[in-house]
Amino acid sequence: MRNIGRKLNRIIVALAAVSASAGAAAQAQTIAIQNARVYTMAGENAGRVDNGDVIIRDGVIAAIGQDLTAPEGATIINAEGRIVTPGVFAVWSQIGLAEIGLDEEANDASSKDGFDISAGLNAADAFNPASTLIAINRAGGVTRAVAAPEPGAKMFGGKGAIVNLSGRADSLVRADAVQSVAMGAPGLGYNGGTRLGNWAALREALDEARAYAANPSGFIMRPRADDWSISDLKALVPVAQGAQPLFVTANSVVDLRTLIKVKAQYGLNVIVLGGNEAHLIANELAAANIPVVIDPLMNLPSQFEDLAATQKNAAKLNAAGVTIAFFNPPSGSHNLRLLPQLAGNAVANGLPYDEALKALTVNPARMLGVAGRYGTLELGKAADVVIWDGDPLETSTRPIAVLIDGRVTSLKNRQTMLRDRYKDLSRGALPTAYRGAE
Repeated sequence: MRNIGRKLNRIIVALAAVSASAGAAAQAQTIAIQNARVYTMAGENAGRVDNGDVIIRDGVIAAIGQDLTAPEGATIINAEGRIVTPGVFAVWSQIGLAEIGLDEEANDASSKDGFDISAGLNAADAFNPASTLIAINRAGGVTRAVAAPEPGAKMFGGKGAIVNLSGRADSLVRADAVQSVAMGAPGLGYNGGTRLGNWAALREALDEARAYAANPSGFIMRPRADDWSISDLKALVPVAQGAQPLFVTANSVVDLRTLIKVKAQYGLNVIVLGGNEAHLIANELAAANIPVVIDPLMNLPSQFEDLAATQKNAAKLNAAGVTIAFFNPPSGSHNLRLLPQLAGNAVANGLPYDEALKALTVNPARMLGVAGRYGTLELGKAADVVIWDGDPLETSTRPIAVLIDGRVTSLKNRQTMLRDRYKDLSRGALPTAYRGAE
């Protein structure tokens, strides 16, 4: 144990040196990670390279292989056999939008009742890169995420953004990246209290958005109902044209089969969020090329549409060829760092290990259409890299280094600061109540 501790300390010291120099020349840094078990997530066996090296230059992956020569002047990090993966990509969250769920002033995760705009809401207007939750989740290996408002006053949530978790002011990667809509039980309060009303309203909104796109000025001038604001219809145009992913909350077989029909009818790019009964029609979802984002722990039905929920959902969907990823309801902002643990539970219930790693990294990037830049460790791609102190799917494992765009980021966060402040109660610098016995 002492030897392991000394090795870990050597790595941490090297990383501290990299981090200290990052402020002066962040864009020009060259880093060589050596002697690692690298999962590139590209190719068979998750692109595993044993005794592998990763060269990072100017924020991107410059080389991957064995026995690579480190470039002159590069900072060398000896991983000493530890696992290296791409950063975790949280495909659905409210990170940077909700700081305290029960405090309205600190929560922009959804609109309130009585507000007319829904699809037109834009996460980019409220995303806070300085949120304390960003540092906490980054320390858990999460490097990229979708930050999206959830459906609130109406069935659509609004425009979500792809962000990185660097905490920098420029961490907004892509605004207007996704849209969301609540169907099934989560949407029953919006349109007459029935699934019939919800699906009819969704089709109407898509038809109206297409009509607006065909003749915006004429559409505005004509008499029409006030069901959808112009702001909403503008936001729904890329969805109706199949250019923007639409996250659809749906769980039951009935809703999922209706979604398959609507996707074919309108040519939509849809992603299922929930899918608790998706395994029952896994082949149909695969044939329709519909990805599913699931909670791997879901197995006890809390409502009628979850009766067939099972922790084997991930394994069955994957076996049928459905692209899967994970989310962690109801905490869409606080516990993204637990996604690897959810993946580990999916593996315990039959999902192959490599596929679980894909569901954390490259699969979200593919769902969102950004796999050309993120999700794998390949030449020319963004160097979002995590060095783990053990198996990333084990609950006791923690990152010892997290790089975003090739920069070593700080693992310091509010939780670690509280730990360090109060672990020694004898320190006189503490408030009187925490100094221990006088």
